[in-house]
Amino acid sequence: MLEIVEVQSKTVQKALDKVVNQLISLDQVDGKEFEALSVKEQQKIGFFSRDFGMKHWDWPQGIGLFGLSQFGSKYDSYIKSWAEEELSKGLPLPNINTICPLLTLMDYPEYEELCLKWVDEIISNFDRTKKNGFQHNTTGLTKDSLTKNPEQLWADTVFMTVLFLTKMGRKYQNQTWLDEATYQVLLHTTYLFDRSEGLFYHGWDFNSNDNVGNIFWCRGNSWLTMGIPIFIDYMGDLLAVGVRQYLIEIYKSQVESLVKIQDNSGLWHTILDDSKSYLETSGSAGIIAGIYYGMSNGYLEKAIYQPICEKSISSLIKKIDTDGTVLNVSAGTCISRNKNDYKNIIIKPMAYGQALMICALGQALLYGEGE
Repeated sequence: MLEIVEVQSKTVQKALDKVVNQLISLDQVDGKEFEALSVKEQQKIGFFSRDFGMKHWDWPQGIGLFGLSQFGSKYDSYIKSWAEEELSKGLPLPNINTICPLLTLMDYPEYEELCLKWVDEIISNFDRTKKNGFQHNTTGLTKDSLTKNPEQLWADTVFMTVLFLTKMGRKYQNQTWLDEATYQVLLHTTYLFDRSEGLFYHGWDFNSNDNVGNIFWCRGNSWLTMGIPIFIDYMGDLLAVGVRQYLIEIYKSQVESLVKIQDNSGLWHTILDDSKSYLETSGSAGIIAGIYYGMSNGYLEKAIYQPICEKSISSLIKKIDTDGTVLNVSAGTCISRNKNDYKNIIIKPMAYGQALMICALGQALLYGEGE
């Protein structure tokens, strides 16, 4: 049995090394095939040039840094050199997505001043929806502009912004930041979680008072499969017992539902409950990483979920090309009322595809070491 585990670990480690090397070297994609399309048409199919490689400061690169940070100080040199290069270019406007790199960079004293400045931006200047939620504003056509989504909450926000706020609140013992982070997690789960299906919708719109098409989007769900246990971990004993138990039960319900609709391959469809939508790698990897987080923290039973994870890890490794590129990753996905818009998102190599694969493979190895 030990020999089998060691062989599996070597296979996962080999795949992980390839994916990391490709993440670090991943460059701008050739977008000539989309040049004839208008900007609006490009965005509808997910072509956002800043999402592809590591030479930008936005959420895909932030997830990349987070994935690398799982391994202690191993990638410190790369992370700091990446940050210095991006700082030298001039940073984009603070928004829900551009906060994400700071989730990792806050661990380095060189960036303390920047992190404190952007926490103040979150608390003081971020647009709010009704009920005081963080409105999901993102980078616009240029890094000095914003795309605003009035009165909308998105599933992505918990991972992209709220985890940073939580981690900073814990580090600086700032109760205001911790209270705000807790409120945002509770608000987002309240408005995005479907109690009958046990899954999260992509978003909520306070203007139309609905879940914007009622789409159970794979990658959107993965942000919460990962985000909820990480939030609980960051909060530690500062999280009220009742809130902790509530979030664990929400998380467990989601994982149970995800497993029920998992494809036989071990992956998930980009629209979770629509088997005619394509199987999507990045969201599937995020879900598996999130399940490993749950097992590591004792929220999920090992006997039930470890075999599920191992099957999925084997399937995920098959989605890694010979050069380490993660395949079948959906491009940037705007919220929509039309299911076909999700099905028509293009498939391209993405920084976050590499990163979420790193999270899944990394958590599989770390979990195996902890047994």
